[in-house]
Amino acid sequence: MSETLQINGLVLEVRRSTRRTTLCLTVDRGGELVVHAPLDTSCDDLLGWARRKLLWVHRKLAVKRDLEAKVRSPEYVTGESFSYLGHRHRLRVVPDQNEPLLFDHNGFSLRADARKSALDHFRRWYSVTGAGWVKQRAQTLARKTGAAPTNLQVRDLGFRWGSCTATGKVLINWKLLQLSVRLADYVIVHELAHLNESHHGPEFYALLNRVMLDWDSDTRPSSVARPISIGATLRCITG
Repeated sequence: MSETLQINGLVLEVRRSTRRTTLCLTVDRGGELVVHAPLDTSCDDLLGWARRKLLWVHRKLAVKRDLEAKVRSPEYVTGESFSYLGHRHRLRVVPDQNEPLLFDHNGFSLRADARKSALDHFRRWYSVTGAGWVKQRAQTLARKTGAAPTNLQVRDLGFRWGSCTATGKVLINWKLLQLSVRLADYVIVHELAHLNESHHGPEFYALLNRVMLDWDSDTRPSSVARPISIGATLRCITG
């Protein structure tokens, strides 16, 4: 029988290991909560530690529910809408245009013969367009964090929103450009903060609080039913 913890309506699976020396909490792709613990950790210690992580858990689950509710396989037909910086824009499939995919104040237009490779065109558009936008935002936010990234790139990061390297490079997922500016800012600040504070310790969150004063104001357990939450990530967990 597997070991579980139940806290405030949440069920957390406990996985113990003789090789582990620290506690760790993860949110699996399916939304399952897993506590990784040393073999000899007491139940009381596990409960106390897990309770202190509830805010983190709710942030992860809130946005995961919101985004997964919107996720479906697009058909790339006229009338579908695609998000850019939190705003929905209609798609028009047109018989002919110079580029496979274009964007203007009226929305997206996709050339009919490009429908089969539409995902690649959207990914490329978000990456190219997003690179300029993200770099501009990062320059502004970097001054507030005191971080100095050596490079910043927008690319496909799979299930992560962003990551950073020991050499100061910041990587941002192209899918971030589909989120609101406020949530995008949180991810960018999160990664910039890691250039100064590599772990999620008190100093790291103190830096977040200085840069984004209300970054966790919408992440209290009572607010998780709202459509989106600022300080959250989903299965694309920030590094």
